[in-house]
Parts: sequence; structure tokens; C-alpha cells
Amino acid sequence: MRATVRTGDIDACGLTLSELQELWLGACNSSVFNSPEELRDAWARGRDVAMRLWARDGRRPQGWWAFEAGDLRYPGYNRERSTLWRAGKLSPGEKEGLETEWEMEFQRAQAPDFSMDGSSGDLLKGDCARAAHYAHHDIPRELVKRWSAARRRRERRSVSLEEAAAIK
Repeated sequence: MRATVRTGDIDACGLTLSELQELWLGACNSSVFNSPEELRDAWARGRDVAMRLWARDGRRPQGWWAFEAGDLRYPGYNRERSTLWRAGKLSPGEKEGLETEWEMEFQRAQAPDFSMDGSSGDLLKGDCARAAHYAHHDIPRELVKRWSAARRRRERRSVSLEEAAAIK
């Protein structure tokens, strides 16, 4: 679902599109605000709009990271989702959606012939490819460990059932 800026949102918070953009993405080359106090005031006025538009799918606007993240530091775009997941900063729906997406990507990587292109153009296979795939999708290692253990248990149970059937 894609959010759109409504004219009423902008009128209500009194910020320009450039100011809202900085609350979302941070300052590009230089800030549109003249001081940290102006930025903080803009966040107070534009917070609800920025959060409605850009706080979803395990992502937060830069204003949130600056003023509401507490001890958390922005880990960069590639690790933002797992950082928020670990810190318990996701809504229940976001958490469920991300875990579903991550588990689907985990399962996809379990194919015996799984491979993917590496960052330097080489072809990764097997466990190296899986590790790169998990990192690419920012899957928390805690979940990879949990799902790997569950997979091993299922495989052992399956082998035990096959052995029992062969004995009969």
C-alpha cells in the first residue's frame, strides 16, 4: 500500500514539502532548517503526517530516528527492519508481516540447488548463498536459527518415520 500526501495534511502541520521530505529522508546536502530547534519544532508539527506516510514495513522516517528512537541508532537502510524488530519497535501488524516475508525468503533459500549472484559478480552456492540471501533480506539471525532448528527437527522426524516403516 502506497501512502500519499494529502493537501490537508500539509495545511494542518504547516510544513512545506521540502520540510516534510527532510523529516522523512534526513538532510540531503544541507538542511532546510536554520537550527536544530527548528528541526525539532518541525518534527513536533509534522510527526503525525510523517509517521502515517513513512512508518511502515519496518521502516521509520529520519525524524523518528532523531527524536524518538531513544538509545537506538540508525543502522542504515539495509539493517533498519531487523534493528526495529529486535528493539520491539514494530506494530504487531508490521512484525507479523515482516516475519511472514522473512520466513518465505528463508524457505526459498532451502532449495538444495539454491544459488545467487554475489556482490562481486561471482555465483554463490549452498550455505554461502543462503547466508548472503538472509543478509540481503535483513532476516534476523535469531529467526534463521529458530527456523533452521525446526527444519532439522522435522527432517529427523521424517527420517525416523521412514526407518520405522522400513523395519515393518
